[in-house]
Amino acid sequence: MIKTFRFLVLLLASFCFVACAYNNNKKQNEVPAPLFVDPNYQGSCDPEIVWNEYEQQWYIYYTARRPMLENTWLQTPVGVAVSKDMINWEFKGYCKFDGVGGEEDASSTFWAPAIISSNDTLHMFVTWKPDTVPTQGAWGGQGWIVHYKTPLNNPVEGWQKVGALHGDKLNAIDATVYRSKNLYHVWFKGKEEGAKKNELYHLTTSDFTNWEEAGFSKSDVFNAEATGSNFEEAPYIFQWNGKYWLITDPHNGFFVYSSTDAENWKFQGTILKDGGTRNLDNSMARHCSVAVKDDRAFIFYHVEPWRRYDLEKKKGDERVRIFDQPLKNRESVLQMAELEIRNNKLYCDRNRTFELN
Repeated sequence: MIKTFRFLVLLLASFCFVACAYNNNKKQNEVPAPLFVDPNYQGSCDPEIVWNEYEQQWYIYYTARRPMLENTWLQTPVGVAVSKDMINWEFKGYCKFDGVGGEEDASSTFWAPAIISSNDTLHMFVTWKPDTVPTQGAWGGQGWIVHYKTPLNNPVEGWQKVGALHGDKLNAIDATVYRSKNLYHVWFKGKEEGAKKNELYHLTTSDFTNWEEAGFSKSDVFNAEATGSNFEEAPYIFQWNGKYWLITDPHNGFFVYSSTDAENWKFQGTILKDGGTRNLDNSMARHCSVAVKDDRAFIFYHVEPWRRYDLEKKKGDERVRIFDQPLKNRESVLQMAELEIRNNKLYCDRNRTFELN
C-alpha cells in the first residue's frame, strides 16, 4: 500500500513538472503585447526591423518621440532595440550620426528610418529636419531624405553621412528601401516648392552612390480613385509568398497593395484599422515594417493607446488635434502581429496570440 502511494505521488509530481514546463515554455515563446516601449520618453514610433547577419540579431530602429515634453515630435533621435528571438527585446540606446548624438534628446530631428543590409554594410534613409524647437509648427519645417551608412559590426554608433537624395526645393518624408531586379529602390513622399500636392518619388541604384530617377508606375498607389483617400504616407515594401506587398499609412488603418513585378500595384483594401484587445493595442495601427522568417511574415507597427482620434475627427472649434491633447495622449508603443494570406489578400488578426520557435 505504501509503495503504491509513493508511486502515485511520484507520478503526480512528474505530471505537474511536465505540465509546468510546457506552460512556461509556452509563455516564453509567446509574443508579448506591447512588444517594446522606449524606456526614456515612451514615444516609440515608426519601427524598421532588419536582420544583422554579423551580430545574428534582429534590430528595430525607431523614431524616439518625446511625449513627456511639449516639443514631442522634434529633436527626436533614432532609438534601437535588439532581439535574438523577436520575443525578448533589449534597449541598445540611440544612434550616433557622424559621431554626434546617442542621447534621448537629439541636436536635430530624425524620423522614420528605412534600412537595408548590403555587403556587410547597413544603409539608412532617414527623414532629417534641422529643427530643434517648434518654430514652424509642431512638425517642424522642411525635411530631407538623408543617406547614412555603417558597418554591420557598429550598428548603433557608426553611422556616417553619405548625402541627401534630393535638393533643397523638395520637402520630403518617410522613405522605404527594398531590392528588386539587382537594383536597390528607394521611395519617399515629397512636395516640391510651389506644388499643389505631394508626389511619390522613386530612385534606384546598384552601388548606393549613383542614383537614377525611376519615375513612378501608373497604378493604384497614391491614387484617390482607387482608394477613396487623398492622403497616404509611410510606404513599406516587402516580398512574401511570390508577391511584392506594399503597405501605406492613411491614418485610418493600413492600405495594402500587391504586385507580381513591383511595378504594377493593385489596391486590395485596409487592415489593422480597428483597435484590438491585446494590452495597449486598442487603437489603429500606424507606420509599419515587416520581417519574413521561416516563411512566416510578421508586421511591426506603433500604436498611440491614449490618443483621442474621435476628438480629432470633429469639425470646427471643437476639434482637438494631437498637439492640443495632454502629453500622456502622445505616448506610443510598438506592437507585433502575424500576417496571413486569405483569398490571395493580405490579412491580419491583431487579437490572435502566437508563438515563435
